[in-house]
Amino acid sequence: MRSLLSDKSRNPLIPRLCFGSLAISPLQRQFAPLGGAQLLLYAARQGVTMIDTAEYYQNYPSIAIALREQPDLTIITKSYAWDRAGALESVSKAQREMGRQFIDAMLMHEQEGELTVRGHWDALTTYRELKAAGEIGAVGLSTHRIAGVRAAVKFKMDAVCAIINMDGLGLTDGSRDDMERALMEAHEAGLFVVGMKILGGGHLIGRRNDAIKYILGLNFLDAIAVGMASEAEIDYNVSVFQGNVPNANAARISGETARTLMIEEGCIGCGRCAERCGQGAIIMESGCARAIPERCIRCGYCAAVCPQVCIKIV
Repeated sequence: MRSLLSDKSRNPLIPRLCFGSLAISPLQRQFAPLGGAQLLLYAARQGVTMIDTAEYYQNYPSIAIALREQPDLTIITKSYAWDRAGALESVSKAQREMGRQFIDAMLMHEQEGELTVRGHWDALTTYRELKAAGEIGAVGLSTHRIAGVRAAVKFKMDAVCAIINMDGLGLTDGSRDDMERALMEAHEAGLFVVGMKILGGGHLIGRRNDAIKYILGLNFLDAIAVGMASEAEIDYNVSVFQGNVPNANAARISGETARTLMIEEGCIGCGRCAERCGQGAIIMESGCARAIPERCIRCGYCAAVCPQVCIKIV
């Protein structure tokens, strides 16, 4: 499994950088399909040929355009499907909307642990059947929890995509060190390990040099998904991942890009973020959290207490 993805996607000059495409999805930056595709191709020309996406991101049209010019891109996608019919439809949708029959990796989206996986067992079985038929290269899960990583190992999956960052932002069932140990175990068991949310949903942008240095030091990560929404961000990340000093202009532009506080769908109205924010940048309204971006100082404290990882700086 590890060689299946890495041999196809890793340029020796860009040893682990994966394009996190949520940043170019309608959920965040409202890119038109062509605009998103142009950024994907700009990155691919520099050796970033692995793309992390999901059915939920609604950006398959951008990937389809990019694939017409670069058909060998490696695509990791995800689905919330739990039964056979849903899994078949998710795979069919990905194939249809991206214009390619083969999916490099199909992951069950946001699995919490063993019980969640068992609740999605029909979908998992279906993906494995499609892998045997040659339509999927690898089957696995994405997770925000240490228990999810351990479930991927227990059920002998091919891949796992999990939150890991220097401050442990977004983890709800343990510490950063706990997640490191779980991902190391997954790596040693032969799973292809993808690290995500390495900048804590944007909350670590102000300390991104330290955040990336930390993540590059984790040798058990086979790929590292980084959200990128501009050529400057791509240039900066490519340089850093190559071990070079980034172009000063790219570093400045990418670091100064205007960002805003956003609360995504999935908020359960627990109120922890509003209680934690000392700036009044989050309030509770109609049972859900609502952001007041102009009050936000981008400290990241709200993200640290959100059990659903709904809070982003984009």
